[in-house]
Amino acid sequence: VKDVHVGGVLLMEPGDLLAVDGIILKSHNITCDESSATGESDAMKKDATEHCYVISGSKVLDGSGCMLVTAVGPNSFFGKTMMAMREASPEETPLQIKLDHLAESIAKLGMAAAVAMLVSLVVKYFVQAALSEEPFPSGADIFSDMVKIVIQAITIVVAAVPEGLPMAVTLALAYATTQMLKDNNLVRVLSACETMGNATTVCSDKTGTLTQNKMTVVEGTLSLKSFTSLDGAKAWKNEVRHEVAQVIIEGIALNSSAFEDKDEKGSLAFIGSKTESALLGFIKFLGASYSNIRSDIKVVKMYPFSSAKKTMSRAVEVPEGREKDRLYVKVASEIILRSCTHYIDSEGETRSLDNNAHARFEQIISQYADKALRAIALSYRDVSSSEFKKFSDEEAPIAKLICLGVVGIQDPLRPGVVESVRDFAKAGVTVRMITGDYIQTARAIAKNAGILIKGGLAMTGPEFRALSKEDQTEAVKRLQVLARSSPTDKTIVVRRLQELGEVVAVTGDGTNDGPALKMADVGFSMGITGTEVAKEASAIVLM
Repeated sequence: VKDVHVGGVLLMEPGDLLAVDGIILKSHNITCDESSATGESDAMKKDATEHCYVISGSKVLDGSGCMLVTAVGPNSFFGKTMMAMREASPEETPLQIKLDHLAESIAKLGMAAAVAMLVSLVVKYFVQAALSEEPFPSGADIFSDMVKIVIQAITIVVAAVPEGLPMAVTLALAYATTQMLKDNNLVRVLSACETMGNATTVCSDKTGTLTQNKMTVVEGTLSLKSFTSLDGAKAWKNEVRHEVAQVIIEGIALNSSAFEDKDEKGSLAFIGSKTESALLGFIKFLGASYSNIRSDIKVVKMYPFSSAKKTMSRAVEVPEGREKDRLYVKVASEIILRSCTHYIDSEGETRSLDNNAHARFEQIISQYADKALRAIALSYRDVSSSEFKKFSDEEAPIAKLICLGVVGIQDPLRPGVVESVRDFAKAGVTVRMITGDYIQTARAIAKNAGILIKGGLAMTGPEFRALSKEDQTEAVKRLQVLARSSPTDKTIVVRRLQELGEVVAVTGDGTNDGPALKMADVGFSMGITGTEVAKEASAIVLM
């Protein structure tokens, strides 16, 4: 990286982790994962025209090309985030504030007692000397006796200072850290043990913290039979005709460029587009092997994803060996209805896509949109060999398709999130979601998690940033969801809450969470999925 300079040209290929900012010069279907940098869970398509800017910290998932370097080091997106973490000044913990207040009170009380004792002893000394029948003490005797009285007063002040209290508190916190380590919580900052118990508000990231950062098929309507969970999908497979299920599974397995391999941690994971990985994970859950299907069925022609038409197609040989080929098409839900003329019904029969069926599919797609699900439509079409020869080499004709159904894909909540949010509410702790994702997705996830409730405020980072300081302070009182937020927005929210007297805890796992984790009274990072930047900025690492 040290050899890369502004103005240089950098080649990009799958697997590259970008350390600089730049502008795309040439793109061959480049897709980047910016979730660790921005919190956006969706893969981002990059081209040389509209979506040309790439940021440091993102990972190239698919495609190839080259970019012009525009910012490096502290001037890049990643560098600015790191510099913001350095600028964050440490704040006193609630326990430190209480101990300082206690020490000040004890010091004042000790000083008052010492002064009272000094005055009373001096008055007593001179009264007794004046009333005594013995001669009045000499100057040397008076000086000696005054020194003794002052020493007694100073002794009161010294004795009043609890010099053993800091040591006792440190030992108690050190013991607490060992107990927390048994619960897989690594405490990096000792004072965080007591701070987290005083937290009044929790600002949580969405991607990878509340959610799994793993796109999954959560709902679906295939051959007009619906399921709302993966367990329901198994029941769906048992209910539909075997031939229909097989066509759907084969279409998913063949019309995909994703594959399964070991990741950097040594565990099996799907590599490639998150959407395709979710679909392959879906058929794997149903007990199908995509690799066996790909080895058994020959792909005749591949049509890569077209961002203009939002489609991806594969032409394959029909297993029966008849003089025809089968075209599998994966298409965005908003396009499917004008591309299909038929559909597979609940009995497994091919029916004409009439007005009633059209309205039914529109309703399904609308429901998925309301839930912020990414709806992907699956379809196919059998074509004769002579017709197939007339197809363009660039893209397949998306017409006269048979609709197999629609699946809804989402980054699902982690297990236990809903219960945890409910427990926080019972304890009087407010949970806020601060994410870089789209407002519709963030609002839907927040509602599912129980974070966004009636009367709560959901807004975007640019909207919040445009407010005056006073308006920000007022808005943050009701703020429950902040979407499309930058690292700067997160630190502003934390600062405004602290100015209101809140003890703020921040949870996150991405590079973009670093400054907020550093500024918070206590920061929690994810040990397994979290980036190194997030771990270094946090006070507690959740193992």
